Amino acid sequence: MDLISEIKKSKKYSAVYQNLLERVCAEESAKYKKYKEKIKAVKNRLHEIYGAFISENSVKSAEALLNENVLRLNISSNERLPFIKDLYKFIFNAIPDKNISSILDIGCGFNPFALPFIFETVPELNIKSYHAVDIDINLAKLINKYFTLLKLPENAGCIDIISETPPQTADVAFFFKVIPTIENCKKGRGFEILNNLNAKYIVVSFPTKTLCGKNKGTADNYAAMLEGNLDYEKFEVVGKNIIGNELVYIIKLSYYSIDKINN
Repeated sequence: MDLISEIKKSKKYSAVYQNLLERVCAEESAKYKKYKEKIKAVKNRLHEIYGAFISENSVKSAEALLNENVLRLNISSNERLPFIKDLYKFIFNAIPDKNISSILDIGCGFNPFALPFIFETVPELNIKSYHAVDIDINLAKLINKYFTLLKLPENAGCIDIISETPPQTADVAFFFKVIPTIENCKKGRGFEILNNLNAKYIVVSFPTKTLCGKNKGTADNYAAMLEGNLDYEKFEVVGKNIIGNELVYIIKLSYYSIDKINN
């Protein structure tokens, strides 16, 4: 049996986006000779970028709930729940343009299920499209069902952000707590994506604690990482705050063609 088929036998990784799975299998196969070592290495990589953030039964449970309570099933979303209204209030207060109609959510996880909180916190927003990209095929299908209930286009899909950059245009792009994982996979790639997004505003956030719960210097280290890699000729920081256990930056593109976002 080939390596990809063997990995997909695991329920935990059976729904991982095929392009990403192929890339990880190819990269790890080149490092090891023994088949068992390859399997272990691939599963370790997948755990780092996927399994550590979503449990095996989360999507099935989410489908049964299909409302804002679903956010408790995802580690990142659950951590954000106690201060989620403060988060979105800060984000949209920091963005001077109130004519926001499109969102791009990169490495979305369960973030799209927070749309009711956005609508409640910032009722003047008129969201007409929400592009959500992740690596879980079943999650993308579930999010599209949710979008249908909200009368939004079914714009959830999968992408391997290590080798692909989201092509969608948007007024606001969410980049919640994704850069550390991307940088762990390929150094510099997170900021390469950031530099090439087609969005007027980008919300970048970082955890202030590690997955182990340690927080000593975490926020300062991530702040230095972002501010040291940001292209200030292209971007302007219009907001920065720590909300709950999340360091949040609001970044504005210094120059932007309206024609580009409309085409």
